[in-house]
Amino acid sequence: MAPNILAYENEDVELLPEFEKKGYRTTPIIYVNGERVPRDVATKARPNQTLLSFLRDDMLLTGSKLGCAEGGCGACTVMLSRANVETGTITHISVNACLMPVLAADGCHITTVEGVGTVKGDNLHPIQKAMVDMHGSQCGFCTPGIIVAIYALFANNPTTAYVEEHLDGNLCRCTGYRPIWDAARSLCTDSDSGVTRRPCGTSCRECPERDECEMECNEQDKLGQKEEKKTESTPKSKTCCSTSDHKISQFKDTIPESKSEWLEQPSNLFPKELLLQDSTAEGRELTKPLIVASCQAYHTGTTWFKPTTLIGILDLLKRFGNDGGCKIIVGNTEVGIEMKFKNA
Repeated sequence: MAPNILAYENEDVELLPEFEKKGYRTTPIIYVNGERVPRDVATKARPNQTLLSFLRDDMLLTGSKLGCAEGGCGACTVMLSRANVETGTITHISVNACLMPVLAADGCHITTVEGVGTVKGDNLHPIQKAMVDMHGSQCGFCTPGIIVAIYALFANNPTTAYVEEHLDGNLCRCTGYRPIWDAARSLCTDSDSGVTRRPCGTSCRECPERDECEMECNEQDKLGQKEEKKTESTPKSKTCCSTSDHKISQFKDTIPESKSEWLEQPSNLFPKELLLQDSTAEGRELTKPLIVASCQAYHTGTTWFKPTTLIGILDLLKRFGNDGGCKIIVGNTEVGIEMKFKNA
């Protein structure tokens, strides 16, 4: 007996031949972890489908997790890379896959935690190794998103100040963040700068709550300061237990000495077809506008247009924008909420 499947009609399907004659293509071009998504899989991408759903359900890449589904926890974080054909540069950013429509990734390269590194063949990325060595993961649910977030930051600026300032989009309920920060800082290009901080983040002798603080490092430093005054000796160097530098020194043998190779991995993994659009078939395809009309079961029929010219978008607005059924999507994160909870 055939299953009772509810399908929605989408009248825009009838428009496909018309737009194909205008030069529109009907299949998105997406790269994931260095390889182009096969055509038979790419055709499954729906206008009202999130990137996370596509990665997990259609590509079976389940490393990226679904947590809050609102872009707040960071468990779904993936790295999106896009080429600027005019300048020949590559832009790497971390995005919440639970909010981003999959068709917005057309012409982009997506890196998931599976593309960063793998346990197969002992091919863990240094970021993953540092998270293990410095105990930055406990239950592990948030770990893939954190690793990709650090990976994306290192692709732009692998310095301590930059990573510390921008690593703020991932939640973890287990570790307390300190081991995660130790893992990230151990791999920064200036990690050997000699900066030592207390567990609370400041030097004990510079702490405004030094008199009230009962932490072991503060008590030991007070005793050391008294001994210094008694002997009138040269002040001892400011050291304490449980600092990032102390942990880094413990695991220095596991930290790769040459950082240039893995720091360049995001750019080396980026598909050349997206960078050289004029000289490859995929690149020439990307210069064409895109239309995807969906009427799949259990999902309301919607249509995705991606014009490539100002005249193209004005024509679409003139044709479909009068009744309010046309929405311009340019980084609008509310779209993810609408697709998940409002069935829009």
